[in-house]
Amino acid sequence: MGEAVFDDSLVQELLGARLVAVLSTFDEAGTIHAVPMWFALEARAVLLATGSRSRKVRNLERDAHATLVVHDSRPGFEVCGVSMAGAVEVVSGAAARPLVERVHRRYVTEAAEANELVSVFLDSDDVALRFRPQSAITWDERKSVASKALRDSGAALPLVPTEPRP
Repeated sequence: MGEAVFDDSLVQELLGARLVAVLSTFDEAGTIHAVPMWFALEARAVLLATGSRSRKVRNLERDAHATLVVHDSRPGFEVCGVSMAGAVEVVSGAAARPLVERVHRRYVTEAAEANELVSVFLDSDDVALRFRPQSAITWDERKSVASKALRDSGAALPLVPTEPRP
């Protein structure tokens, strides 16, 4: 399947949206380490930014296999997503900087870095992860009859809103 993952219209929709992905890697003990991450597209790969001393980087240096989940979930059955399995290349040094910057610009403005606290936090991302999916599983319940019934009835309970917390 490989690069064909990117040809799926739902995958394109999800990767084109400013959402948060969850990257899962294998710990040394064989357990799963799953973390939410910002991401950006690069041709037929997904870029993620992180710190070189992070647990996920240590995991990927030992085993490059990972799963990346991107989903858009709303109240009721208004859910869709993709779970992609593949391999991750850890990009460090000077080659990482423009990739990390690309991820950051997708979520915060360049002007935000004028704030020292923001700048210090973003500077901790000194490596880029280049995720290349090899397979994918998608789900989309938005147009299902159950979703329509729940939407029409107004019986879906709201999820936590996305506004910043106090």
